[in-house]
Amino acid sequence: SHIYIEYETREILGIDAVGQQMKLCVLKKVNLEVKGDKLENRILVSTITASVSQQWMLCSEWLLVDYDRGQLSLRLTSDQDADDFIAHIGTNVQEICPGLNPLVIKKLLLKPVERITSLQTLWENHTPAEAGPCGGFSRLYWCVCDQMNVPYREEVQWDVDTIYLSQDTRELCLQDFIHLDNRDLLAITAALELNQWFIKLSIKDFKLGADLCDQILRVVSRSTKLEELTLDNTGLKSDFAQKFAAALSQNPNSVLHTISLTHTHTSQSHMSGVLHCKLLTDKLCVLQVCASLLRGSLKHLTVLNLARSVFNYKKGKGFPSSFKQFFSSALSLQNICLSGTKLPAEGLKALLLGLACNTNLRDVSLDISGCELRSAGSQILEGCIAEIPNITSLDISDNGLDSDLSTLLVWLRKNRSIKHLSIGRNFSNIKTKNLGQVLVSLVHMIQEEDSPLASLSLADSRLKADLSMVLNALGGNSSLTHLDISGNSMGDFGAKMLAKALQINTKLRTVIWDRNCVSAQGLQDVAAALEKCV
Repeated sequence: SHIYIEYETREILGIDAVGQQMKLCVLKKVNLEVKGDKLENRILVSTITASVSQQWMLCSEWLLVDYDRGQLSLRLTSDQDADDFIAHIGTNVQEICPGLNPLVIKKLLLKPVERITSLQTLWENHTPAEAGPCGGFSRLYWCVCDQMNVPYREEVQWDVDTIYLSQDTRELCLQDFIHLDNRDLLAITAALELNQWFIKLSIKDFKLGADLCDQILRVVSRSTKLEELTLDNTGLKSDFAQKFAAALSQNPNSVLHTISLTHTHTSQSHMSGVLHCKLLTDKLCVLQVCASLLRGSLKHLTVLNLARSVFNYKKGKGFPSSFKQFFSSALSLQNICLSGTKLPAEGLKALLLGLACNTNLRDVSLDISGCELRSAGSQILEGCIAEIPNITSLDISDNGLDSDLSTLLVWLRKNRSIKHLSIGRNFSNIKTKNLGQVLVSLVHMIQEEDSPLASLSLADSRLKADLSMVLNALGGNSSLTHLDISGNSMGDFGAKMLAKALQINTKLRTVIWDRNCVSAQGLQDVAAALEKCV
């Protein structure tokens, strides 16, 4: 609560005087300790607003209050007056921050200690009034604005109480407020430290200042409700990973399980002699993040999205063991996205070996598309993929695998857990004589008896007429329910082959085949085939 020491002149320790419209909840006679040991008679007044950052220490009827402007030393007329005042502060906190225990929020020392038990019982039996829209966010935001000395924006209150409430959303999107001042964003974000409604915080395509980034990390370090954090393309600096780990380590009650830090660019000036140039570099290193998550004990993370980040790794120096250690020790990881990270072969091996020895994980989705794996990466996959039992979805598209797919598909076929496979955009540099071998390997995988494969994507591979080999194999397939052959320019001939396969195949439920240069005739052929299946 805001605490005022009222003078006869109504000056209140440099704070504006209590207004006529302000509801006064507690009035107590006190002796205020001023310079030296001098005590002066004052009236202690508490209003209905709350700031939960104060620390309290009470010895007998002496009340010591630490707050952002210093310390107050007060003597109340009795222990009962002191307990009444502290009880009011606790119930006020419960009204502002529903679900929080006042003893958790404050450092409270009482002598004798039995007085704390009595207060705790009182607070446990107190039933707060209705919090208001979105867990009373606007009221808490008002208090934070007052504490941080920033204007209270009615626009923020209206957006949350009206739009957010009507959509029943639990995600606070800072994107909705970036037209406001930076200090407004700080106050909005700070309210999430104690708000019990919002479980997601996101901001995209906006360069985070150091102060706002620090405030977000403060939320990470304090919130017991935040489950998902999205900071995509926000210009995170190179030290963010270490700060993030430190914030996590401070919060043993964190429930954060989803982190998205994709496409993190930052621009900086580089000077060499008299030459000035602008650099645009991915400063957020995947290795730093994984090591930091490990140090932050975030083993219950379920989604890790680091798409288009970078590996600051030099060959010959040994790949950091923390990378493999993170993936081998994670307890709940389900979705790993390293798309576009230019994953080095050593990193791919560490990742796969880490997953292979992790007996805690099931149904993992791994996206390593666009990582420029090429032949070196294909060899790593061939040596590891068959023995990994917990990957059910694998995306290795756009990796320049080309003819290496012929052997890789043989080893993928040996894996009995992969149900969803994406291998598109891997055929741009393959020679015609090698393409046939790759497609034969794929056909064997599709037609294998008891195949676990339920979904296959060959999107944007521009296979043209050669796609007919795969389409013909669909007639003998009994596992696929989803097929994506979009962007292959198969033409009307391919459409006719697809039509024939659909007359036989009874398992497929979804076929995506746009961008295939199919005319009206080809569409009619497929439509006629589907009618025969009805």
